[in-house]
Amino acid sequence: MTFEHVSHGLPAAAPQTDDLGDLLVDERVARDGVWITPDPDRSLRIRTKGLPDAYYDAQARQQRQAAKGFNGDTNRLPVSHKRRINARCLIDHSLVDVEGCVIGGRELPFAEFCDLILEPRGARLLDLAFGAATTAQDGKAEELEAARGN
Repeated sequence: MTFEHVSHGLPAAAPQTDDLGDLLVDERVARDGVWITPDPDRSLRIRTKGLPDAYYDAQARQQRQAAKGFNGDTNRLPVSHKRRINARCLIDHSLVDVEGCVIGGRELPFAEFCDLILEPRGARLLDLAFGAATTAQDGKAEELEAARGN
């Protein structure tokens, strides 16, 4: 059975225009970064540019280089090695600054925060940094900042 559109002599309705502006990449995020609070229960704020192409290019290049000892198979790289590569790429291409990273009663400057997320003991902070970058990349940063009242 087939169905045909019958207009009954009425003009066809004009298609509704859908503004696709929300699909555009926010260039300010890529250029300057945006402040993200990755855990609403913590004071930590991370300024990030999201995950730009430079991040993925560096990640792939470094993983290929590291995999030479595994016959070029990046899937055989140890997870700890991949984590360190990913963290280094995040630092080099995504993270811009940090606020509210207090460890032992002292607020860490950005360089010390970066050093810490490269260490195994900083793994949870690294997860928060990746969460912040992903949030910025997904374009949800502006919504989160508005919700915070900034």
